[in-house]
Amino acid sequence: MNSASSTQQFIIDVTPANLQQILQASMQTPVIVDFWADWCQPCKQMAPVLEKLVRELDGKVLLAKVNADEQQAVAAQFQVRSLPTLKLVVQGRLVDELVGAQTETALRQWLAPVLAEADPEVDAEAFIEQVRLAIAHGHGVEAEAALRDALVHEPARHGFRALLVEYLLGEGRLDEAQSVLAEIAEDVAELRPFRARFALLAELKESTPISLAELSARVAATPTPEDLYQYGLRAAAAGQFEAGLAALLQMLRDHRDFGDGLARAALLKVFDCLPKGDPLASEYRRKMFNYLH
Repeated sequence: MNSASSTQQFIIDVTPANLQQILQASMQTPVIVDFWADWCQPCKQMAPVLEKLVRELDGKVLLAKVNADEQQAVAAQFQVRSLPTLKLVVQGRLVDELVGAQTETALRQWLAPVLAEADPEVDAEAFIEQVRLAIAHGHGVEAEAALRDALVHEPARHGFRALLVEYLLGEGRLDEAQSVLAEIAEDVAELRPFRARFALLAELKESTPISLAELSARVAATPTPEDLYQYGLRAAAAGQFEAGLAALLQMLRDHRDFGDGLARAALLKVFDCLPKGDPLASEYRRKMFNYLH
């Protein structure tokens, strides 16, 4: 199965001589068998979309192209009756097919189950996206239950744990969030920002407890430097980073010397909660620098 060039390494022209090799390759990597012909306009329209997708998947799937006019025996073996036809072969078995021209979205949906089975990370990413959508549409209770159930079966899925902690923080359930975080003792990249968020809350232990909603109302009126400080850290800990940074920047602007430079120190702590290179952190670093200089 020599490729025509390095860019074509996942795209193979099928002949009777290499068909068995391609089927053997499907034992490790799913293979899309694309039946086409020169006279088939829909085939020509779909070909670049299909090839782009295969190259993007970078070895997670192979594309075996069959010119149905030239390789009639192969087309007959796969019982192809119209063009274009796609056959999906996994571990030597035909598992699915598509007939007619397909959009990129349809192709992605068609491949998703087999790719998820072959690569658990794909499945995990899809699950996280579904949970985020559920939370965004007001189904937080169901999303939380799904995350907790997933962690029972896969406690080392730190992306699941990070999302659960994020949700609990957003709901103001700080003790529960800290408890979920504490289940993992080692330093894990996905959980590091949340440990930094709890470090923000630790700065407020001596302060009088005030709800985030009440602090927000104070900040919108005539806030004291203490109001801005508390709201900035509390909002950031809850994941409302832009609101928190804006409050701390206002504190730096209006009360620069309060608490011996407390606003600057708080801004730096919030930056530590954001991923490296985060555009929000970069924006507010520039604003902080402008106020300081």
